[in-house]
Amino acid sequence: MHQYARTLIILLSIIALFWANPASSKPLANLKKLEQATDLFMEQVAKGDSESALNLISAYAGVNPEQFAQRSARIIQDMQRIESSAGKALSYAKVDTKSVGEHLYKVRYLLKFRQAALVWEMNFYQPDQGWYLVDVNLSTDINALFQ
Repeated sequence: MHQYARTLIILLSIIALFWANPASSKPLANLKKLEQATDLFMEQVAKGDSESALNLISAYAGVNPEQFAQRSARIIQDMQRIESSAGKALSYAKVDTKSVGEHLYKVRYLLKFRQAALVWEMNFYQPDQGWYLVDVNLSTDINALFQ
């Protein structure tokens, strides 16, 4: 099952790359700018404003805008549901970053609540110069952080 899930994630990422429309968004010039943008994103999420956070980061989305808007709407609903049951977030922390050469970059954060935590992942793709956001994901699977 674990291998199946990993294969599915890779396939979905590849599909997202093919749907990419970088002409409608601007790239993040370098990894420093990427880190600043993701930190600002998480700061907004931790304040309980995931809608503003997603609007902010959407400027760098390298995927179909309609697809990103649909994904954002689901994330906003999920966060509203989580905050109504778990309360406001206490803080966030950057967990790690991973890269595949100069082509793909992942940054993961932990959004901390009093009795639970969420893992936020953002994946970026660099076709030549500049990084485009290709996926934003949140989950409660903290076990994935230990792999």
